[in-house]
Parts: sequence; structure tokens; C-alpha cells
Amino acid sequence: MAGLLGIGQSALMAAYAQLQTTGHNIANANTPGYSRQEAVFATAGGTYTGGGFLGMGVDLVTVQRSYDRFLAGELASSTAASAADSTRAAYLERLQRVLASGDEGIGAAIDDLNAALADVVNRASDPTAREVVVQRADTLALRIRNADSQMAALGRDADDQIANAAGRVNELLTQFAGLNGRISAVQASGHAPNDLLDERDRVLLQLNEYMKVTALAQDDGTVNLFAAGGEGLLVGTRAAALVVGTDPSDPSKQRISLQNGTATMPMSADSFGGGSIAGWMNFRDQDLAQTRGALAKLAGDIAQTYNDRQKLGVDAAGVAGKDMFATGSSGLDFRSALDSGSELAAAWPITAQLGAGNTGSLKISSFDLAGATSASAVTIVFDTATTYHINGLPGGTVTGSYVSGATIAQDGWSLTLRGAPAVGDEVQIVPNASPGTDGRNARAMITESAPLTDSFATMVGEIGARTQSAQASRTASAGLLSNAQAAQAEVSGVNLDEEAARLMQYQQMYQAAAKVIQAAQAMFDSLLAATAR
Repeated sequence: MAGLLGIGQSALMAAYAQLQTTGHNIANANTPGYSRQEAVFATAGGTYTGGGFLGMGVDLVTVQRSYDRFLAGELASSTAASAADSTRAAYLERLQRVLASGDEGIGAAIDDLNAALADVVNRASDPTAREVVVQRADTLALRIRNADSQMAALGRDADDQIANAAGRVNELLTQFAGLNGRISAVQASGHAPNDLLDERDRVLLQLNEYMKVTALAQDDGTVNLFAAGGEGLLVGTRAAALVVGTDPSDPSKQRISLQNGTATMPMSADSFGGGSIAGWMNFRDQDLAQTRGALAKLAGDIAQTYNDRQKLGVDAAGVAGKDMFATGSSGLDFRSALDSGSELAAAWPITAQLGAGNTGSLKISSFDLAGATSASAVTIVFDTATTYHINGLPGGTVTGSYVSGATIAQDGWSLTLRGAPAVGDEVQIVPNASPGTDGRNARAMITESAPLTDSFATMVGEIGARTQSAQASRTASAGLLSNAQAAQAEVSGVNLDEEAARLMQYQQMYQAAAKVIQAAQAMFDSLLAATAR
């Protein structure tokens, strides 16, 4: 009777353990990081009776979790990659919006400035047209400064996010170290603390959201953690810490160092390997830095293009032009240098005219001011129909051969003549007598600044290509993460339909075990009744 009663009791306890484990699974079906648990049983053996061995029931061996460390490693790696790609793509999208190419963009401001200059070309004597140029120059400078200011704000935001993430990593490392200690202490019992292991895996997954972490299991149940660059993050229960400080090479941004005891090691994006910290660092140190550099170069090119041409011309009063734009040391403290439209050097200081006594068919086809000139009176005198000499040049008299349609270039100006000159015919380069009605230098500004719009379009195209590439990477890594999550859920996830079926099965098992005990009790009662007679 005692054997049958013991068997019933072991069966009852086994059924209860199954019911408790199944209930635990059902209760944690939606708990993040929970791995389905299963009670493991073994026969309790048997006793020899001379007529064979009679079984002694069942023993609960342990409760194990459904877990695959390779799938867990793949999930952690996919989490780090997805977090890095998602973070970088999101910030690149914000950067792309800063460089909007619509009516409020820098390219449109350049076009508007050139449109105002075109009005000056057509109405050089109109003061209002000149004032509009100054306003448009102010607008262009303001848009460049605003764009740089917004980029700088993006960089500061990325720095703040990096600092916050570093603090969170330190908290998670401390939490992981504590779990290592608790698991190591419990592991000595010979049974795995499944819920603590799940909690530690959940912390590891959270760490990988910020940086790629490699986990190496130890015999004592602890797990050591290493960064992607091989730096030790945690050994046993001793955790390192991420320290945020000013970057010595660039005080405008922050640097993260890994402090392990007394040793401090600077960390780069490659050291983090993945996670949102690597995404922010790659954006800040590569995408943002290169785009700000391109904007600074564009600002410098704009200033040089307009300033160089402005200095070649004269304003309406015949005064030599001043710079149109001023740049700071960084190239992005970009401002208009014109105080009023009267300072716009829309005219050339010199012009070309035919001699009044010419008798040949000589005509001026074109005249251009390509560089700095002494603005002195110069005379080209034809000695024959094919030869000439030039008087009044700073370097003295120059002689040359004439071919119709060929260009004569001296002292910053170039001249194209056509026709047949007579001996003694002249072409005179003289100071501009009416600069207030001359818009030729403004026209040259328009022509020479045309590539600037293309440069801006190239910069916008470059950031657009980066953004599209980052978006494609984000989509791909998100797909890999989803697949890794599905694969782990297939092994470790709780299926409520299956658990409900098991619940009914173990309930029946419990009832059957109770019947065994009931039968043993009835037999024992019958035996007592028989012996009482």
C-alpha cells in the first residue's frame, strides 16, 4: 500500500509541477524576453520483488527553458545593426530637410540674387533694382547661416543622445553584473534559474540596442561582455564604465572613453560596432561633418565668385567695388558686406570705343573684363592692315599681328575685333564715362556664378544619396531583425493554444494521480476493516 500511495503522491506532485510550469508560461506569454519553460521528469526507478521490478513513480529532475544560444546571439547582433541603421537614417532624413532645395533653399536664394542682378543689367540706373540685390544677398547669407545653425543643432542633439545612451549603458552593465552574481550563486544548486537567465538575456538585448556586445559564457554561470573592438565591458561582476568628455581634437563635440579600473580608452564608432551610439557617431563624424564642410566650401565659393567680380567693377559713382560677402574663420559666419545698393559694382571701370577718324571697316565684336586692370587709357593703333601696336599699357608699348575675329588681351581686358582696318585706325580703351548706366559687370556676375547653383544641387544630391542608402540599410536590417525575432519566438515563445491543451492534459493527469491515491486509501481501509474482525 505504501508503494502505491508513494507512486500516487509522486504522480500528483508531477502533475502539479506541470500545471504550475504551464500556468507560469501562460502568465508570461507577453513578457518581453521570456522563454517558455518545461518540467523535465525521470522515472523514480523500481524495487525487486522476486517476480520482477515494480515501479516507484516519477521524480522531477528540473525545470528547463526552451533556449537556443545561437539564435539569441543572432538576435542580439541583428538588434545592434538595426538600431545603428535606424538611428543614422532618421538623422540623415532630418539633415536632408535642412538642405531643402525648394523655394526656401540656398539654391533658390542664389537664383533670386542672380535674377535681381539681371534687373540691374536691364535697369542699371534704377536705385531700387540695386537695393533689391542687397536684400537678396542678405537673404542668401541668412539661409546659409540658418542651414549651418541647424546642422550644428543636429550635432549637439547627437552628442546629447550619445551622452544619455552612455549613461544607460552603464546602468545596464551594473544590472548585468548584479545578475551575474545572483545566477552564479544559484547555479551551485545544480539547477538553472530560468527567470534570472531570461532577465539577463533581456538586459543583454537592451545593451545591443546601444552598442554591439559579444557575450562569452563561463563555467560558473556568469557571462563576460566585450565590445565589438574587443574592449572588455564586464568580467564576472566587475563592470567597466563609459565616460563622456570633450573631444581634445574638436572641443565642439563629445568623446566617449571606456574606463576599466585606472585604464581609460577612447571609443570610436568602430569600437561600438553597432547600436544607436554607433549610428549617432557615424552621422555626427561622417555625414554631418562632410555636409558642413561642403556647405562651408560652397559659402567660400559664393563669396569668392561675387567678391572677385565686385572688385573688378565700379559702382554708379565710379568708385571701385568692395566685397559683396564676408566670411568668418569657419567660412560659415557668412554675411552680406554691402550696406546699400549704391555700393553694387555693376559697371566696368573701362570700355572700348573706335577712333573717331577711322576709315576702315573695323568693328568691336566683344569686349570683356576678365581680371584686374590699371584702368588707364590705352590705344591700339594699326600700322598696317595686319599689324598693330598698343600704347599706354603699364608695361610699355606692345606690338602684335591682327587677324579678324582673334582676341587681343592685355591688362585684365580682352577685345575681339572684326573687319579690315585702315592704316592709322585706332581702338581706344578708356575709363567708363557713365558707370551709373552700365550693367556689364553685373552680367558677368550672373555668368560666373552659374556653377554655384550646380554645386549646391550636387551637395543636395550627395546627402540625398546618403539618405537613400541609409534608408535601404534600415529596411534591410529591420527585416533581418524581424526574422531573428521570429526564429527565436519559434523556439522560446509561448503558444497559448498549446499551453491551453497541455493545461487540460496535466489537469487530467492530476485527477488520475488523485484517483491512484484514492485507490490506495480504499485498499488500506479495506485491509484495516478485514483485520478488525
